Amino acid sequence: MILFKTIKGKLEQATRLLFVNSLTFLNDSILIVEYPKSGGSWLGQLVATYLDIPFPRNRFPILRRSVYHSHYQPKYVIHKNKKILWLVRDGRDVCVSFYYHQLIWSNKNKLDPKTVTYTRKNLKFDNYEDITNNLPEYIEYSFTHTPPKSHYFNFPGNWESFNSQWNNEYDKNNSNIYLLKYEDLLNDTEGTLRQLFADFFNVEIDENKLKEVVHKYSFESQTQRNKGEEDTSSFLRKGISGDWKNKFNDNAKDVFKKYGGKMLIKLGYEKNDQW
Repeated sequence: MILFKTIKGKLEQATRLLFVNSLTFLNDSILIVEYPKSGGSWLGQLVATYLDIPFPRNRFPILRRSVYHSHYQPKYVIHKNKKILWLVRDGRDVCVSFYYHQLIWSNKNKLDPKTVTYTRKNLKFDNYEDITNNLPEYIEYSFTHTPPKSHYFNFPGNWESFNSQWNNEYDKNNSNIYLLKYEDLLNDTEGTLRQLFADFFNVEIDENKLKEVVHKYSFESQTQRNKGEEDTSSFLRKGISGDWKNKFNDNAKDVFKKYGGKMLIKLGYEKNDQW
């Protein structure tokens, strides 16, 4: 059963990679690119539902216009798709969220345990629940470790390199690339989407529909919890920004500054390295 799921997953990933280098140019599909744990699934749900187009997530892509959510680097001709939404998130929050995803058992990764099993083989902590003390070594690992393709077919690199590459494309010619921040989407979902749909997709805003879509995919509606109420076994763990402040010690700050500090400033999350 596990072997079948692995083969199916690789075929799905290969098919999707083929599509975003070919068919999506012809049918005007929308490509969402994000470093993992930056809110891409949520954005895909919001955009696809409002525009009434499919969002074939975690299954084989389809021939008609769709929303594609990915962690692709701007290789081949991916960056030349007509409509690309580049979603960024504070890399410190990404590290905390990814720690839970890769090292803490949840309802989702218990069904597909290879990620946690693989990461725990590489990081043998005495207590995986001691996140604060483990974070410095984990952050170092997240910026320097490259898994084999057999484990991670479309490995996106690290948070800094991924966003640096997309930032270079954005700076060259941003007419087909729209930059969004997860934090803006979280703090003002309606306003952020309203601007996106008006400025990038040139569609009239149906305020009632917009409110319905935002409510349907809000953290509260999907989890039956308020933002900030944590459930470590859920894919939607906490639904807030800035949680890194509760987890980072001084060592974690120093390691992150070493690898991702400049990109943090470039993306506007800090003015300097005095944080």
